[in-house]
Amino acid sequence: MSTPEKEPGLFTISQKAILMDKKGHILMMEKAGKSHWDLPGGKLDQGEDMDKGLLREVVEETGFDVEIGPVIHVGQRRFDDPVKHDRIMVFHICKMSQKFEKIKLSEEHNDWRMMKAEDLNNPSKYEINPVVRKALHKAFSQA
Repeated sequence: MSTPEKEPGLFTISQKAILMDKKGHILMMEKAGKSHWDLPGGKLDQGEDMDKGLLREVVEETGFDVEIGPVIHVGQRRFDDPVKHDRIMVFHICKMSQKFEKIKLSEEHNDWRMMKAEDLNNPSKYEINPVVRKALHKAFSQA
């Protein structure tokens, strides 16, 4: 039996919200069952409007209503799984009026923290996907 292969040219789209506090720290969340940190957001459902999809994901994962701002970075994430499609990741600077302490984590996450720019210099302390890390560097450089 042969291993199924992904169809060429197909990919999924994931959007992430970069939420920064007044001190220039960015909200990061630790994925449940994994040891890596990520931004709020996720994959679009088939046929879903991009803005509505990002708003839905942020509410599901944090309980926050956000105002979607400009795109700061777009990157491609590749997967080793032969049937999992590459993912185009779109990162938005977003604004919110709620206090970060009022976060309501979904079952997808174990913990959250406000990450500082210097935290990115210690990859052994915080496992972050390279595409996400690049978007964070851009966000911190514009803060």
